[in-house]
Amino acid sequence: MSQDNSSPRDAFWKEHFFGDTFSDLDAAAEEDGPSHPQDFTKEGLDAKEVVLCLSKSIVSLVSSVVVNHVGSETWILTSATLIRKPGTDHDAYNEDEVKIEVLLDNKRSTTGCLAMCNMQYNIAVVTVDLQFGLPIVAFNDLPECYSMLGRSVIAVGRDSKSQVLMVRHGNMIRKRSKLDCSELLLCTCPVSKTFIGGLVMDFERRIIGITFFGEDTTPVVPIEIVSRCLKHFKKFRKIKLPCLCIWGHAVHSVELRSLEILCLNFPELSYGIGIVVDQISGVSSENFGGIEAGDIICSIDGVVMRSVAQLTAMLLDMLFAMKSQKTMVLQAVMRRPRDNSKFVAQLNIWENCSVKCSNSFCNRWPLL
Repeated sequence: MSQDNSSPRDAFWKEHFFGDTFSDLDAAAEEDGPSHPQDFTKEGLDAKEVVLCLSKSIVSLVSSVVVNHVGSETWILTSATLIRKPGTDHDAYNEDEVKIEVLLDNKRSTTGCLAMCNMQYNIAVVTVDLQFGLPIVAFNDLPECYSMLGRSVIAVGRDSKSQVLMVRHGNMIRKRSKLDCSELLLCTCPVSKTFIGGLVMDFERRIIGITFFGEDTTPVVPIEIVSRCLKHFKKFRKIKLPCLCIWGHAVHSVELRSLEILCLNFPELSYGIGIVVDQISGVSSENFGGIEAGDIICSIDGVVMRSVAQLTAMLLDMLFAMKSQKTMVLQAVMRRPRDNSKFVAQLNIWENCSVKCSNSFCNRWPLL
């Protein structure tokens, strides 16, 4: 007979984190590895200690997190993938077309109602009757450049069948996502589809963003965008989407060979400054001050640009504060590598509900 020499700490993890936590669909993605739930390395145990601080707030739709108590309701943030119609990019089921069951941390289930769905950032809010026993997770902005740095992070989810809390750890990486959403961050946490809508956080308990699923890397919707979407919804009952009609990516994600050439002509870019313009929508050129594909946005209204997520968060803040005016005019300091020139462009920004925006860029997410 074998003898169990595990410590009380090990026994605790076995009791709370073992079990049949994954469906057949996700089996291939859940092979034993450095972030397997049965990981008893120091990093694995540290990761689980960190996520226990918010385990009561992790519920299961896909994976979801409690974000607010408003009036007689508790708000649960999850992925819009949950209620998107098959074969479409931006069509979701209406509230009366779906039945949502929410599994809580204590193995109770309750009925949820779809309150908000935003396909642009692939997030949704489901409400349930007020659950004071579910602590909310506070979403705070990260320090400047924080998400650009490679660091160890943890993906957290809850399995919908066993209701077991799941943990995976990996690192943030500087790469561009293959999905059509230029705001996305990437990490190497080996997650399954069960984690979609869950959190990615670091070992200092800072929330980095919301998890999606990718084949090689894990896309993460940045927390600064998610928090502002929730702020918009709480005040306006919708998200006011900014229409810029420019598609781009951060300079710091450019491959090294191209980055070296840029920095020779514009040394300031070596500090990770700038957003490279990839494409411009077919809206009138006067709306973006003569900017061309290949130009680099270095700052807007005096704020140095370091990522597309930072720019989007800035525009969401502006729309939140905007009152009667229909359009905002911003000053962008530009660099043009084609001829090594510098210039200032006037950008017109408006809420994405106008006919003018019908041909502007929309994020597209694969239906999993």
